[in-house]
Amino acid sequence: MLTIQKLQEYGVNTKEGLARCMNMEKFYFRMLGMGLKNDSFDKLEKLLAEGNLEEAFEQAHALKGVVGNLAISPIFAPLSDLTEALRAKKDLDYAAAYKPIKEFRDKLVAEL
Repeated sequence: MLTIQKLQEYGVNTKEGLARCMNMEKFYFRMLGMGLKNDSFDKLEKLLAEGNLEEAFEQAHALKGVVGNLAISPIFAPLSDLTEALRAKKDLDYAAAYKPIKEFRDKLVAEL
């Protein structure tokens, strides 16, 4: 089960995330669950596998906002890098770049 302490151990900036949720822990966890279970993660993975970089950029950019607002730093940083690479249409193994994002997100979802 996820706790504030466990999130902090994972590198999540819970102080910032809680502040955005009016320091209401129950509300923060509700928003965290909604954000992490967002189907845009699966859509992004599929679009990257298909090589649809334009739509993948839109999904990544939207997710960056979600995880940024929740202060999920371990996802935000690599997702920001991925978003900028997609914006620039860099030659990159996007599936490999997305893998740590997916793994961390899946880990948190399993513990919710």
